[in-house]
Amino acid sequence: LSPPVNNGTSSRSHLGVNHPVLASFLCPITAIKDYHQDPAETWKKLANGQILMSAADFPAYLWEGTPLGESYDDDSMTDGLFKGYFLVCIMRHIFTGPSTALGEDSRATRSCNASLHDMTTVQPEHIAYACVQ
Repeated sequence: LSPPVNNGTSSRSHLGVNHPVLASFLCPITAIKDYHQDPAETWKKLANGQILMSAADFPAYLWEGTPLGESYDDDSMTDGLFKGYFLVCIMRHIFTGPSTALGEDSRATRSCNASLHDMTTVQPEHIAYACVQ
């Protein structure tokens, strides 16, 4: 990521909507078209609170598509929801191990969380857990 997420300080003030790339992930899906049209201006609005983010505003990273939220449609909001690439990577990281997050084979020396909890399918509660991590 550019700029890097870890900037060498213990401060977290540069994270979240204050980071240009992370802001695109966290941008409310209802504002993602604005973000694609003018990223710098939308980023400023997110950072200074002109674009409000509430619990009812799902972040763009939950939808599939490149760029983020590309498949979002106001008329069929659930199409592509919870199928975003980043969310899939998060779930792999949590349930099958960090080395599998980007699609590689597992290099783990211990059993993964999915094996430990007898997970054979992804359930809604697994998706919800990954969304809030």
